[in-house]
Amino acid sequence: MAVATRTFRRPQPVLGRLAMAIPVVLAVALGTAGGTLLSGALLSWPPGPETGGPGTTPLPTPDASPTDAPTLQPSPDPTRSPRPTPDATRRPTPDATPIPTQPPTVAPTPVPPADPPACRYDDLLTFHPGLDSWRKSLLDTIYALPGSYAPYDLVDSSSAGLNRGYPIRAIVLDDLAALVADARAAGAKLGVVSGYRSHAQQAVTFQHWVEVAGYEAALRTSARAGHSEHQLGTTLDFTTDGGPAPWEYADWATTREGAWMAANAWRYGFVMSYPRDAFAQTCYDYEPWHYRYVGRELAHRIQSSGLPPRLVLWGIQ
Repeated sequence: MAVATRTFRRPQPVLGRLAMAIPVVLAVALGTAGGTLLSGALLSWPPGPETGGPGTTPLPTPDASPTDAPTLQPSPDPTRSPRPTPDATRRPTPDATPIPTQPPTVAPTPVPPADPPACRYDDLLTFHPGLDSWRKSLLDTIYALPGSYAPYDLVDSSSAGLNRGYPIRAIVLDDLAALVADARAAGAKLGVVSGYRSHAQQAVTFQHWVEVAGYEAALRTSARAGHSEHQLGTTLDFTTDGGPAPWEYADWATTREGAWMAANAWRYGFVMSYPRDAFAQTCYDYEPWHYRYVGRELAHRIQSSGLPPRLVLWGIQ
């Protein structure tokens, strides 16, 4: 029995219908050229088998449009004139700042205590150790001159009318000569047994008395090297001309010469350094023959004070 065959048309999907309608609408909006291109593109949708979709023809690869914008090449920069490399600005080399010369350090002058120290034995440099400070140089059992101290103007004792052989400084000469002459005129004939002694000579002298009487006794009657006023060149040990050494007398101050010196020596600038009963102030035993020249003005001041020279000298250090 013959069967009538009927052909069925496969219904288009809804999206296909929309694809056909969209170009019409867009053509109106975009114009003919835009609508044509868009409709062609949409009619090829959905994708075909080679692109993974069922039964559709793949989109052809469009040729490059002649209206495509050309690839822009960067315009070369115009040739720039090279800028001259500026020379480094040279800073003037500053002159070296001179370093100020450091002034020499001057050792401060030691300040003596308000009152003379009690007697003790030390070896401190005196406050005034210069040759021109002979009036003020304080020498005792504590303070001393340096070993290099040596007067440059020594003359012989005979220049002042005394016996020969004992050097003294020339600055003493005039007043010493006047003293000797006036003493002689008064019947007091003076001689001398000691004048300037160097540091080395005083060391020998002190050792002699150590050997004679022992160290402790020597400290009371003789100065250690550097501590002796004889090193100044302005100090003398007087005696009676032609007589024994003054320490050989029970008290040389009781002789005509000793008495005259005790009463008048200050008038010529000489003072007795170690008067009687003054050991606590002078640190030495009584020596009525030991006279130091300090000049007439200072000698008058010491005489008027009634104090041993050491105490007055402390006041002018």
